Amino acid sequence: MGVARLLPILPIVVAAVVQAAEPTAFKRSLAGCEVDWSTGAITAQAGAAADLRMPGPNAARPGAERRARAAAEAKLQAALRELGLANQSKDKPGVDRATVSRIEYQSNGGVVLWLTIRFADVAAAKAAPKPLKIPTMPFEIAPTLVAGGKEARVASATYLPCPTPSSCPKDAIPARRDEKGRLVLSMPATEGLDSLAGSAVVIYLGKAFP
Repeated sequence: MGVARLLPILPIVVAAVVQAAEPTAFKRSLAGCEVDWSTGAITAQAGAAADLRMPGPNAARPGAERRARAAAEAKLQAALRELGLANQSKDKPGVDRATVSRIEYQSNGGVVLWLTIRFADVAAAKAAPKPLKIPTMPFEIAPTLVAGGKEARVASATYLPCPTPSSCPKDAIPARRDEKGRLVLSMPATEGLDSLAGSAVVIYLGKAFP
C-alpha cells in the first residue's frame, strides 16, 4: 500500500529536480560575484554593519547602505576586469550603471544588498539581428566569429540552453568552434557578419564547458 501511494509522486519529484537544476547550469562564480550567462547579468552581494555611534538604526542605515554598495561595486569591478569589460571607464568600469536588485535592512541599522549589472549596460552594444547555435563551447563574454575567411568580434554574448538542434530557433546561425577558439559560422561573410560585429549576440548552447 505504501509503495503504491508513492509511485505517482516520483515523476513529479524528478521533474521538479530537473527544472531546479537547469537555471544553475548557466551560472558561474567569479571574483565573489555570480555571473548568470543566460540573462547576461553579474550580481554582487555585500553587507555593512551599523555605526553604533549613531543615535539610532534609522540614522545609521544610510551610511551602512553606502558602505555596502561600495563593497559590492568593488566586487563588480573585479568581475568586469576578469571578463574583459573593464575598459569602459578607468575608475568605475560601468559600475555606475549597476542597480540594487535586492536589499535587506537589519533592525539595528545594518544593510545587506545585491548589486546587479548587465553585460549590455557596460558594452552598450546593439542587439544582434540573429542568434547563433553551437553544440558546445565555454562561456565567453565576447567570442570572435569567422565566416568566409573574415573575422568579427561581438561586444557581448548571453547563452540559452538548446539541448537538441530542433529546440533552437529556426533562424539561429549554426556555428562550430575551431582550434583557435573562434566560432566558425555556416554563412558567407557577405551575408551578415558585419551586422554581428560589435553586437550583443544570443548563443543557443547545447552544453557548456566546465
